[in-house]
Amino acid sequence: MNSNLDSSDIDLLAKDLFDAVLDVTSNGIELHGVDYFEDQSLSSIWLATARVGQAFSKRTEAFLWIFERLLRQGRIKLHRNGVFLESSVKEQVDAFRSAWPRSVADSGYEDFYWWFFDPECPAGVAWRHDDGNYVIAD
Repeated sequence: MNSNLDSSDIDLLAKDLFDAVLDVTSNGIELHGVDYFEDQSLSSIWLATARVGQAFSKRTEAFLWIFERLLRQGRIKLHRNGVFLESSVKEQVDAFRSAWPRSVADSGYEDFYWWFFDPECPAGVAWRHDDGNYVIAD
């Protein structure tokens, strides 16, 4: 675990985004926090990291924790120009970690949200739908 996130941060993210049932559809499907990100860009995950505070380094680690969990669960796949990446989850997370700006100012944007649409961002996201197909979000 990264020193920027402590166990209470991980517990909060897990509970709010993955464990707690926020709603149930008319056909009985339970909806969790991450279900509301579906079909949205990676910036939606970034917005959710505000739960752990406003420090960029802490939000970065929160993003990478959520991102890796979604990749490992198979809920998302990454693509570059519409071609799905074939690399391992670890390699994909490492690519984001390597490309990640040191600060919001280093991203070149006043609001870091926009970095996910920049060519410097290593990949876009596709979300797995109920039929098993992945749909590109951005």
